[in-house]
Amino acid sequence: MAATLTTTLNVSGLLYTKTDESTRFLDAIYARGKNGGRTQTNSIEVVMASGYEMLDPTQPNISETASLVAPTPETTERTQEYNVVQIFQRAVQVSYLKQQNRDMLSGVNNANQTNNVPDELDFQIGRRVSQMRMDLNYTLINGVYQYTKGSATVAPRTRGLIPAITTNQFDADGEEISKEIFNEALIEAIKNGANPAQMEIWCNPDMFPKIDDFALTIPGFAQPATRTEGGVAVTSIMTHFGILNVEYDMNIPTGLFILLDMAQMAVAVMPVPYITASGATAFGDLTYEPLAKTGASESGQIYGTLGADYGAEWHHGIIKNIA
Repeated sequence: MAATLTTTLNVSGLLYTKTDESTRFLDAIYARGKNGGRTQTNSIEVVMASGYEMLDPTQPNISETASLVAPTPETTERTQEYNVVQIFQRAVQVSYLKQQNRDMLSGVNNANQTNNVPDELDFQIGRRVSQMRMDLNYTLINGVYQYTKGSATVAPRTRGLIPAITTNQFDADGEEISKEIFNEALIEAIKNGANPAQMEIWCNPDMFPKIDDFALTIPGFAQPATRTEGGVAVTSIMTHFGILNVEYDMNIPTGLFILLDMAQMAVAVMPVPYITASGATAFGDLTYEPLAKTGASESGQIYGTLGADYGAEWHHGIIKNIA
């Protein structure tokens, strides 16, 4: 819908960013992820890892007589994990009259008040970029995979981190998180190749009380020795394998903990070919470009081709169905 005089009102007063524009997971990837949180690709399909499995070690039992005959040949098969990038796209349209009409205010108008959005087009572009960042943040966590190679009508959809984790997936069976459940999950993840020294715990903020209650059951946990201070606010958990910091994002479903190796995470980015086009503007990995005029308005689109690069999924773990 185009921004016009009747659809977008001018108001006075300070303009604050709503808390629902938070993108904590995405921000953490750009801050602590691999390659500065960005993996460039020139293909829709992005390789996450290529691996193979070995047999459990055993002691050979081969006699001299048996050694005279070659054993049965064995073959090690390789596997490949991959994901896809997907299109993120939004458009804006602001009428000339809306951009011209900056001084007429709606709502409460006290003396000497002014419109808090002096440039309507810039404001609308900024909000669309914020919405796309929120969409990307959600998709990196929860994205459901979809890809039909060679199809122009079936949208490619990137696989998010939670659906990607299959090897180190642990079920609490509706019980409260405990030292036994947590340690069992962590140790099993380590056996499968995860690096605990780089792990972080990510959850919905609704799960913070679960972590606090869990910490209270650990022998040696001490609260402040004061009569004026109380409560528990656990921000990290000490294990034999290192300290795991606790982080949160509103887009993570409640009832689970993600054991995340942030050093394996990045946003897979396919560069936009027309970034140098006349009038194009880059917003990180998104590009805004004006569209052809069809009347008395400014039109443009924001476009990006992005996806989740989580590396080999066995670097991460998940504990689900926590009471």
